[in-house]
Amino acid sequence: DFDIADSATAAAIYGRYAAAGVPTHAEYKVLEDYLVRVIAREAGRLGMAVQIHSADGFGGFYSAAGAAPHLLESLFNDPSLHGAHFVIVHGGWPLVGETMSQLGKANVYADISLMDQIAEPAALSRTLRMWLAAWPEKVLFGTDAFDGGVQQGWEQVAWVASHNARRALGDALTGMVRENEVTAVRAKELARMVLRENAIVAYRLSDK
Repeated sequence: DFDIADSATAAAIYGRYAAAGVPTHAEYKVLEDYLVRVIAREAGRLGMAVQIHSADGFGGFYSAAGAAPHLLESLFNDPSLHGAHFVIVHGGWPLVGETMSQLGKANVYADISLMDQIAEPAALSRTLRMWLAAWPEKVLFGTDAFDGGVQQGWEQVAWVASHNARRALGDALTGMVRENEVTAVRAKELARMVLRENAIVAYRLSDK
């Protein structure tokens, strides 16, 4: 939830607490509001994407309201940041409808990392189908593979996420073909876009 922040005010807050002390929540937010735009603007200049994690489901005292994708709209709409590509990491799960509304912006993408670990296969398939029907060039594959310790290494997480993602994507595209929303040829194109091509565009990578 980022507001426009004055550079002089942000500098004064930083100067006041850089050496010692703890800013108030309001002061800290002003500094964050200012710095996030500086970082995003520089990322755009360098051709880098800005990844912002947005998902709910991290405990009973976690702020679900604060994880809503629509709160990022002030960044996405900021004219000075149109050169930056933003990726909504974890797709804003479970508020995937809010994420879809943001995908209509030219500089916004979303990946399905973590979603392919915690979402039911049918729910992930429905989400992919909804997104692909409207913004097929904005959807990215991801795993969020991490090392969970002795009982759950990163390779296990990567396998489960990859398996679930491919299954859900296959189910979504099969349904679209069966209902004549896309041809079989187009479905294969969409699969390649999600699994590879869209990331090349979003992250401004070379395909060589």
